[in-house]
Amino acid sequence: MHLRRSCSCCFQAWCWLVVAPFFAHAADEPKVAERWALLIGVDDYANANDLNYCGADQRSLRDRLRASGFPEKQIFLMHDKAEENRYRPSQRNIEKQLDVVLSLAGENDLLIVAFSGHGVSLDGKSYLCPNDATLQDPATLVALDSLYERLRDCSAKLKLVLVDACRNDPRVGGARSMTPTEETKALARNLKDLRLPEGVVLLNSCAPGEISREDEKFGHGVFMNFILEGLGGAADKDGDGALSLYELQSYASIKTRVYVADRFNDSQRPFYKIEGEAASMEFALLPTGPISNEKRWTNTVGLEFALIPPGEFQMGAVDDDPDADDDELRHKVRITKPFYLGIHEVTHAQFSQFVKADNYKTQAETDGAGGWGYDEATDTLSGPKPQYDWRNTGWPQTDEHPVVNVTWRDAKAFCDWLCRKEGKNYRLPTEAQWEYACRAGAATKYFHGDDPERLAEFANTADAAFKTKKPSGHAYGIDADDGFVFTAPVGRRKPNAFGLYDMTGNVWEWCDDWYDPQFYSRSPENDPFGPVEGTLGVYRGGSWFSRPAYARPSNRGGDSLEYRDDSLGFRLVLAP
Repeated sequence: MHLRRSCSCCFQAWCWLVVAPFFAHAADEPKVAERWALLIGVDDYANANDLNYCGADQRSLRDRLRASGFPEKQIFLMHDKAEENRYRPSQRNIEKQLDVVLSLAGENDLLIVAFSGHGVSLDGKSYLCPNDATLQDPATLVALDSLYERLRDCSAKLKLVLVDACRNDPRVGGARSMTPTEETKALARNLKDLRLPEGVVLLNSCAPGEISREDEKFGHGVFMNFILEGLGGAADKDGDGALSLYELQSYASIKTRVYVADRFNDSQRPFYKIEGEAASMEFALLPTGPISNEKRWTNTVGLEFALIPPGEFQMGAVDDDPDADDDELRHKVRITKPFYLGIHEVTHAQFSQFVKADNYKTQAETDGAGGWGYDEATDTLSGPKPQYDWRNTGWPQTDEHPVVNVTWRDAKAFCDWLCRKEGKNYRLPTEAQWEYACRAGAATKYFHGDDPERLAEFANTADAAFKTKKPSGHAYGIDADDGFVFTAPVGRRKPNAFGLYDMTGNVWEWCDDWYDPQFYSRSPENDPFGPVEGTLGVYRGGSWFSRPAYARPSNRGGDSLEYRDDSLGFRLVLAP
């Protein structure tokens, strides 16, 4: 566990807040014209202790903004590992980039300024620390009061300031003009008396005199972790499928206070401040959990689809992931068109309608080899064997379980049948569409964060329940319990931020692409559709049988088009 600066996590929330419905003050209020962001993350300090997750938090925030429609050229990211010197977070560079962004933001635009790094309070005033800062010298710091004044002159309609930085005085001994108690009281008075310029909103992860924590368990700051949880739907208290700023701030603040008190025996009290016209605006975040009715569509066999917006993301393994394989090269991908994706994996009930209507027999049935399944008498998983197919896996299944023991050709046959039946364009998702939808803006190891134990909340993988059976002698997995040994009925775990269930775990899912381990090195940036030719089909997402490494959004698998397994199914794309 580590100490951390104070609020980048908050700003991540704010970013989701403004990227889709924007804000409304009145029915005829013009919407945001352009969106701009200056994101600053500092881990490596010349004259102070280094931090751990500031750069990663801001890179994750950038990826979320890209996925939510912020133009790439209008996101300015400053961090220690930036290739261009001008984007490394020294005081001089921060001041220059701030001038650039403030000059570009115009009337009715949205501007985000986010900082993650050390923060200090000196003589009752708050400062942000660039990488070349001397903590006891205000001349080397960035004063928050000065930032507010500069924002006053910016014509953007809404200006969001996220500060993820501590608010304590680092000085020891005679350099201090106030005692620690006097310092805290002065900060509290300044906060109470603070009058932000019109259109400025401040979000901070801790109160005067406090430090802000980061924890290796999350791979983020504590507050950031709960912001991300809230965006995943946990903060949607009224269950309306949309998340307001107030719901999110309340959820993250309460969770942060309780967690820091329990784990660190300390106090961390996030707060936000809104004044003037901005205080009367109604804020709305992107939908969380089940997507609202107007963005859902249900077809004639009961398949529900969610509309996935276009956006950009980093496809492949996150930096320094020890579980990454050679075929997970990180690269930029742009999804230029919206598409509908199945909210759930195709179920037994839906597949059986196809079998009955088309008199279809799966390859496991027609080639005589069968599929895979579980033999309770011998406590083994084996196959292929003729007694196993999509109807029989050796464990009880209902209509709501995902169909398994289907080949890539079986999945394509189901798509073709639906196309003929409804006159619409159904197919399997491309790898890029699948990973983009799975991540739903997340740039972490798993779409929920970096802690594998939390997979039990979102995914049916090998876990404590799985270990009670130990089929085939396998006992690896997480310690948490998702309640299912084998497949689970779809939708029993939490959804991701796009409202999609079981994107990882439950069953692997066939994609439309050919599998090529080297394709990422030459992949087009816009809407990649995989190699032109190949012999192996791709499947993604892990299953009830999988250890955590296979439940990462970046993990890839490939096999013959005739391959079938009791942990392999599919979901569909519908092109609008």
